[in-house]
Amino acid sequence: MVVDGPSSPPAARTRRTLAAALAGALVAGLLGWLLAPVPSTPGPQFTGDPALAEQLRAEAGEGRHGLVAAVVRDGRVTVAGIGDDGHGAPVGAGTPFEIGSVTKTFTGAVLAELERRGDVRADERVRDLLPGHPWRAGGAGDVTLAELATHHAGLPRTPGGISEFARGAVGASPYGNDVAGIIAAAEGAELSGRGEHHYSNLGSALLGHALAERAGTPYPQLVDEIVAGPLGMTGTAVLDAPPPGAARSHDLAGRPQPVWLGDGDAPAGIGVWSTVDDLVRYAGATADPSSPVAIAAQPRADSDLGRIGYGWEVLDAGGRTLLWKNGGVSGTWTTVLAEPATGDAVIVFGNSERPVDALAVRLLDVPSPFTGSGGGGSAELVRTWLPVLVGTLFPLLGGLSTLSGALGGWAGRSRVNRLEFAGTAGSGLFFIAIGYASGGVSWWLALCWMLGCLAYGAGLGVAVAHWRDWDGTRGAVRWANTAFGLALGIGMAGALVVVGAGA
Repeated sequence: MVVDGPSSPPAARTRRTLAAALAGALVAGLLGWLLAPVPSTPGPQFTGDPALAEQLRAEAGEGRHGLVAAVVRDGRVTVAGIGDDGHGAPVGAGTPFEIGSVTKTFTGAVLAELERRGDVRADERVRDLLPGHPWRAGGAGDVTLAELATHHAGLPRTPGGISEFARGAVGASPYGNDVAGIIAAAEGAELSGRGEHHYSNLGSALLGHALAERAGTPYPQLVDEIVAGPLGMTGTAVLDAPPPGAARSHDLAGRPQPVWLGDGDAPAGIGVWSTVDDLVRYAGATADPSSPVAIAAQPRADSDLGRIGYGWEVLDAGGRTLLWKNGGVSGTWTTVLAEPATGDAVIVFGNSERPVDALAVRLLDVPSPFTGSGGGGSAELVRTWLPVLVGTLFPLLGGLSTLSGALGGWAGRSRVNRLEFAGTAGSGLFFIAIGYASGGVSWWLALCWMLGCLAYGAGLGVAVAHWRDWDGTRGAVRWANTAFGLALGIGMAGALVVVGAGA
């Protein structure tokens, strides 16, 4: 047996450091595994047609939670669901889902019907419908209803601002505006590219409230009177809370996501729920020339994908004309893809962040209308690769910088100061939290996440073991740096906890 004596304190210190690092890494590793960005897959539950359910499961891929689809072909409707609603119940034809921007076609139908009644004209300006506001010359007050409905008004995609950015950074809803907030944002917005197609949630929300003002009827009631009621869509409504039995949103790892609400943003697709059964009826209305849904779908302007009506994209798929609109909110996606000439259609809901457009194309069995559309260019590349880059680098940076700080710097030669390490640990936590909030999910990102957590835990373990031995010198600069680092880390982690608790 070898006993440490007075002559071997370095060996004893090394063993103590290794033991503390391993203990910290073990604890952090266990916690990290519970939160690791591992892709989810639908559970074993299924409803409806077994063959369609089997097809959904075969094509679902990773990053799914629940899927419901309806295929309308030759007048026959086939529906199936796989996975669950986030509360343990299987999803099916009557499960309410948030439909997001599919609501823009509801707003388009409202415009088409009010135009048919003679209550509005498509070439009327916003200032004509909302006269009691200080619209600037050349601003949003001068754009027409048709420009808003076809995304040719030149308004920004969203109101923007620091608050919106901060909410989105921690996974909270970037929306939540009231009606007055939408109008104020439009009043202050600078138009860019008016007359060209620039997708705008702000523009759609402004359109819906302008129509409601002219009709003297709140927007939710207009949707019910013009769209949901006549078509018998009893499970469709604009609400201020999820309806009973609603599917819960999830990220690609299966973690619940918060509900997006905001009555100001409702006409653009916030706080609106529907079911597959209801959207089958809605898609069927595109084949009825007398329906405001079909009138809204008539092409009126160019778009990035082809032509666009009042909210509906009009696409060419190998010589076949399709109507398409999708919607994504929080961790839920919806797609409606219809061919009015045949009456065929596909509706797909998924309560995860993975889109369902490609799945809808395969179910309708048509050439993809999205091929060659450019995929969104550089903006799409950023949206695709930024979460991967952040999810790879930030957890590793946070973990390794904390471990390095506990060991005396990257070279391991400096005496550790307590305050400086506390600031380093705070900053490390911030980077790890940003990696978590990035939303990227894959087995590669899970590996990077785990390595970052292990390193961070090891650093904290070393700190616990040697805290009394470290330099306790203080000073104003050290206090300031420490406070800043801790505020970053605890603030970001706390925000994620609050958002997660509200999901």
